[in-house]
Amino acid sequence: MPDAVQNTASVIASALAGGGNHLSAPDLAGSVALSAHDPLLVACVRVLGADALAPALLYGVAAAPADVALAETARDAYPPPPEATAASAWSHWGLAEALRTLTGRGVRETQPDADWVAGEPWPRLAHRMAQLAPLAVPGVESALATGAAKRPVDLGRGFVRAVRRRDWLQAAGLGRWLALVPGVPTTLGLDAGLDFVHHMGAAADARVALHVRAAQLMRVTAPVRRAPA
Repeated sequence: MPDAVQNTASVIASALAGGGNHLSAPDLAGSVALSAHDPLLVACVRVLGADALAPALLYGVAAAPADVALAETARDAYPPPPEATAASAWSHWGLAEALRTLTGRGVRETQPDADWVAGEPWPRLAHRMAQLAPLAVPGVESALATGAAKRPVDLGRGFVRAVRRRDWLQAAGLGRWLALVPGVPTTLGLDAGLDFVHHMGAAADARVALHVRAAQLMRVTAPVRRAPA
């Protein structure tokens, strides 16, 4: 499973790096040489959540029909149980909402609890938000993103700590949130930080490349955002 997740994440990261003018729908099944019905690929898409559709979401293009069908299969095959962790529940919601955003089909599912975002100490907040980086996508509005927008300084602290600890995956995930939320201090040097994280961690973990590419794309294309009142 880890190798398959890495291969799938690498395909998505390459699509994000390709640029909107050259982007073709990734066709995950064809790109990783697995059947769209292969349980392994379905599980990989469920692990990656909304990032399975990140190129379409971030570039504003239609997702490949095969990828939509694959994401729908992953959503339906792995519903979170009542006792699911916040990470699992939010990942499922994010995949379902990404599908709804791209296809216009279905109703918006009830969002999981996000009250913890306001009260978590910043080290714990950084850990949890990095796990949920696939939800840091413009156009996918959530209580999670609303809460994150009120804590840019704490997310920045987590980013710096992750870099110092050489935890490149956590740093990349937090960098992606920082690319989305308003009020990030310019002194953080986010753009240089993202370049450094990619240089140090992308070769070993395709998810680092995916998160950094998504963050860099948002930094270029996103409108100026105001901090919430």
